[in-house]
Amino acid sequence: MTTMNDVAEAVREAAVAAARAVDCLGVRNGNENEHGEDSTLVATNADNWFRAIERSLRAQHVPESQHVEFATYMLEGEAEYWWKGIQRLLQQDEGDIPWNTFKDEFYKKYFPRAARDAKGMELMQLKQGNTTVAEYARKFDDLCRFSRICQGNPADFEEWKCLKFEGGLRDDLMSSVVPLEIRNFAEMVNKCKLVEECAKKEPTTIKSR
Repeated sequence: MTTMNDVAEAVREAAVAAARAVDCLGVRNGNENEHGEDSTLVATNADNWFRAIERSLRAQHVPESQHVEFATYMLEGEAEYWWKGIQRLLQQDEGDIPWNTFKDEFYKKYFPRAARDAKGMELMQLKQGNTTVAEYARKFDDLCRFSRICQGNPADFEEWKCLKFEGGLRDDLMSSVVPLEIRNFAEMVNKCKLVEECAKKEPTTIKSR
Protein backbone atom coordinates (compact mmCIF):
# COMPACT_ATOMS: atom_id res chain seq x y z
CA MET A 1 0.00 0.00 0.00
CA THR A 2 1.30 3.45 -0.92
CA THR A 3 2.19 5.51 2.13
CA MET A 4 2.06 9.25 2.67
CA ASN A 5 5.85 9.39 2.49
CA ASP A 6 5.98 7.40 -0.77
CA VAL A 7 3.54 9.66 -2.61
CA ALA A 8 4.92 12.82 -1.03
CA GLU A 9 8.41 11.89 -2.23
CA ALA A 10 7.14 11.25 -5.75
CA VAL A 11 5.28 14.56 -5.68
CA ARG A 12 8.35 16.34 -4.36
CA GLU A 13 10.56 14.96 -7.11
CA ALA A 14 8.12 15.97 -9.83
CA ALA A 15 7.64 19.45 -8.40
CA VAL A 16 11.14 20.10 -7.04
CA ALA A 17 11.72 23.37 -8.90
CA ALA A 18 8.37 24.89 -7.98
CA ALA A 19 8.53 23.53 -4.44
CA ARG A 20 11.34 25.97 -3.67
CA ALA A 21 8.70 28.67 -3.80
CA VAL A 22 7.22 27.32 -0.55
CA ASP A 23 9.96 29.15 1.31
CA CYS A 24 8.68 32.44 -0.15
CA LEU A 25 4.96 32.04 0.49
CA GLY A 26 4.78 34.66 3.22
CA VAL A 27 3.19 37.43 1.18
CA ARG A 28 3.17 40.74 3.04
CA ASN A 29 0.65 43.56 2.67
CA GLY A 30 3.19 45.88 1.06
CA ASN A 31 4.79 45.65 -2.37
CA GLU A 32 7.71 43.64 -1.02
CA ASN A 33 8.21 40.95 1.59
CA GLU A 34 10.90 40.95 4.24
CA HIS A 35 13.45 39.58 1.75
CA GLY A 36 12.85 42.46 -0.67
CA GLU A 37 10.93 40.30 -3.16
CA ASP A 38 8.07 41.83 -5.10
CA SER A 39 4.76 40.43 -3.85
CA THR A 40 3.62 39.64 -7.39
CA LEU A 41 6.74 37.49 -7.84
CA VAL A 42 5.96 35.65 -4.61
CA ALA A 43 2.37 35.21 -5.78
CA THR A 44 3.58 33.77 -9.09
CA ASN A 45 5.82 31.35 -7.22
CA ALA A 46 2.84 30.31 -5.12
CA ASP A 47 0.80 29.71 -8.26
CA ASN A 48 3.64 27.67 -9.81
CA TRP A 49 3.90 25.61 -6.63
CA PHE A 50 0.17 24.89 -6.51
CA ARG A 51 0.00 23.91 -10.20
CA ALA A 52 3.03 21.62 -9.87
CA ILE A 53 1.61 19.90 -6.81
CA GLU A 54 -1.78 19.48 -8.49
CA ARG A 55 -0.21 17.98 -11.63
CA SER A 56 1.94 15.64 -9.56
CA LEU A 57 -0.96 14.40 -7.45
CA ARG A 58 -2.91 13.58 -10.59
CA ALA A 59 0.11 11.92 -12.20
CA GLN A 60 0.48 9.74 -9.09
CA HIS A 61 -3.26 8.89 -9.32
CA VAL A 62 -3.91 10.11 -5.80
CA PRO A 63 -7.70 10.16 -5.20
CA GLU A 64 -9.06 13.72 -5.12
CA SER A 65 -10.45 13.04 -1.65
CA GLN A 66 -6.81 12.82 -0.48
CA HIS A 67 -5.41 15.76 -2.45
CA VAL A 68 -5.69 18.18 0.47
CA GLU A 69 -3.99 15.75 2.84
CA PHE A 70 -1.01 15.19 0.53
CA ALA A 71 -0.69 18.79 -0.69
CA THR A 72 -0.70 20.28 2.81
CA TYR A 73 1.86 17.68 3.87
CA MET A 74 4.21 19.52 1.50
CA LEU A 75 3.73 22.92 3.13
CA GLU A 76 6.60 24.30 5.19
CA GLY A 77 7.33 27.20 7.51
CA GLU A 78 4.87 30.09 7.49
CA ALA A 79 2.64 28.31 4.98
CA GLU A 80 2.32 25.28 7.24
CA TYR A 81 1.44 27.51 10.20
CA TRP A 82 -1.16 29.35 8.08
CA TRP A 83 -2.79 26.09 7.03
CA LYS A 84 -3.11 24.78 10.57
CA GLY A 85 -5.11 27.88 11.47
CA ILE A 86 -7.35 27.65 8.40
CA GLN A 87 -7.82 23.92 8.93
CA ARG A 88 -9.19 24.47 12.41
CA LEU A 89 -11.75 26.92 11.03
CA LEU A 90 -12.80 24.76 8.08
CA GLN A 91 -13.07 21.49 9.99
CA GLN A 92 -15.47 22.65 12.66
CA ASP A 93 -17.99 20.12 11.35
CA GLU A 94 -15.38 17.31 11.43
CA GLY A 95 -15.83 16.73 7.67
CA ASP A 96 -13.11 16.44 5.05
CA ILE A 97 -12.03 19.67 3.37
CA PRO A 98 -12.76 19.60 -0.40
CA TRP A 99 -9.86 20.25 -2.78
CA ASN A 100 -11.59 23.28 -4.32
CA THR A 101 -12.03 24.78 -0.85
CA PHE A 102 -8.32 24.39 -0.14
CA LYS A 103 -7.55 25.91 -3.55
CA ASP A 104 -9.79 28.93 -2.86
CA GLU A 105 -8.22 29.52 0.54
CA PHE A 106 -4.68 29.07 -0.80
CA TYR A 107 -5.16 31.59 -3.60
CA LYS A 108 -7.00 34.00 -1.33
CA LYS A 109 -3.95 34.02 0.92
CA TYR A 110 -1.05 33.71 -1.51
CA PHE A 111 -2.35 35.04 -4.82
CA PRO A 112 -4.81 37.83 -3.92
CA ARG A 113 -6.83 39.67 -6.55
CA ALA A 114 -4.47 42.66 -6.47
CA ALA A 115 -1.51 40.48 -7.49
CA ARG A 116 -3.54 38.79 -10.22
CA ASP A 117 -4.69 42.15 -11.58
CA ALA A 118 -1.06 43.35 -11.59
CA LYS A 119 -0.13 40.35 -13.75
CA GLY A 120 -3.00 41.12 -16.11
CA MET A 121 -1.82 44.72 -16.42
CA GLU A 122 1.73 43.53 -17.06
CA LEU A 123 0.45 41.45 -19.98
CA MET A 124 -1.41 44.40 -21.49
CA GLN A 125 1.78 46.49 -21.39
CA LEU A 126 4.19 43.76 -22.46
CA LYS A 127 6.49 44.51 -25.43
CA GLN A 128 9.24 42.41 -26.99
CA GLY A 129 11.87 45.11 -26.63
CA ASN A 130 15.40 43.69 -26.88
CA THR A 131 14.41 40.13 -26.00
CA THR A 132 14.32 37.24 -28.48
CA VAL A 133 11.02 35.95 -29.84
CA ALA A 134 11.39 32.83 -27.69
CA GLU A 135 11.89 34.90 -24.52
CA TYR A 136 9.02 37.21 -25.41
CA ALA A 137 6.72 34.25 -26.12
CA ARG A 138 7.58 32.56 -22.81
CA LYS A 139 6.85 35.74 -20.86
CA PHE A 140 3.67 36.33 -22.85
CA ASP A 141 2.38 32.79 -22.26
CA ASP A 142 3.24 32.96 -18.57
CA LEU A 143 1.24 36.17 -18.12
CA CYS A 144 -1.69 34.91 -20.19
CA ARG A 145 -2.63 32.37 -17.56
CA PHE A 146 -3.36 35.22 -15.16
CA SER A 147 -5.40 37.30 -17.61
CA ARG A 148 -9.16 37.38 -17.22
CA ILE A 149 -9.40 37.35 -21.01
CA CYS A 150 -7.46 34.10 -21.35
CA GLN A 151 -9.78 31.92 -19.30
CA GLY A 152 -12.09 29.13 -20.41
CA ASN A 153 -11.93 27.60 -23.87
CA PRO A 154 -8.58 28.53 -25.55
CA ALA A 155 -10.31 28.74 -28.94
CA ASP A 156 -12.34 31.69 -27.66
CA PHE A 157 -9.27 33.89 -27.11
CA GLU A 158 -6.81 32.45 -29.64
CA GLU A 159 -7.29 35.35 -32.05
CA TRP A 160 -6.94 37.89 -29.23
CA LYS A 161 -3.61 36.30 -28.20
CA CYS A 162 -2.29 36.53 -31.75
CA LEU A 163 -3.29 40.17 -32.15
CA LYS A 164 -1.88 41.11 -28.73
CA PHE A 165 1.36 39.24 -29.42
CA GLU A 166 1.70 40.96 -32.80
CA GLY A 167 1.19 44.34 -31.23
CA GLY A 168 4.11 43.82 -28.87
CA LEU A 169 6.62 42.73 -31.51
CA ARG A 170 9.52 44.92 -32.59
CA ASP A 171 8.70 46.97 -35.67
CA ASP A 172 10.94 44.96 -38.00
CA LEU A 173 9.24 41.69 -37.07
CA MET A 174 5.75 43.19 -36.94
CA SER A 175 5.99 44.51 -40.51
CA SER A 176 6.82 41.00 -41.74
CA VAL A 177 4.28 39.05 -39.70
CA VAL A 178 1.15 41.23 -39.59
CA PRO A 179 0.38 40.91 -43.35
CA LEU A 180 0.27 37.11 -42.93
CA GLU A 181 -2.83 37.42 -40.70
CA ILE A 182 -1.89 34.37 -38.62
CA ARG A 183 -4.53 33.52 -36.03
CA ASN A 184 -2.99 30.40 -34.51
CA PHE A 185 -0.70 31.32 -31.62
CA ALA A 186 1.79 28.44 -32.01
CA GLU A 187 2.06 29.16 -35.73
CA MET A 188 2.48 32.87 -34.98
CA VAL A 189 5.41 32.23 -32.63
CA ASN A 190 7.09 29.82 -35.03
CA LYS A 191 6.76 32.26 -37.92
CA CYS A 192 8.24 35.06 -35.81
CA LYS A 193 11.18 32.85 -34.86
CA LEU A 194 11.76 32.06 -38.53
CA VAL A 195 11.70 35.74 -39.52
CA GLU A 196 14.06 36.51 -36.64
CA GLU A 197 16.52 33.84 -37.77
CA CYS A 198 16.40 35.06 -41.38
CA ALA A 199 17.10 38.61 -40.23
CA LYS A 200 20.21 37.40 -38.36
CA LYS A 201 21.58 35.75 -41.51
CA GLU A 202 21.11 38.74 -43.83
CA PRO A 203 24.31 40.62 -42.83
CA THR A 204 26.37 37.47 -43.37
CA THR A 205 24.86 36.98 -46.80
CA ILE A 206 25.71 40.56 -47.78
CA LYS A 207 29.34 40.21 -46.64
CA SER A 208 29.84 37.00 -48.62
CA ARG A 209 28.98 38.67 -51.93
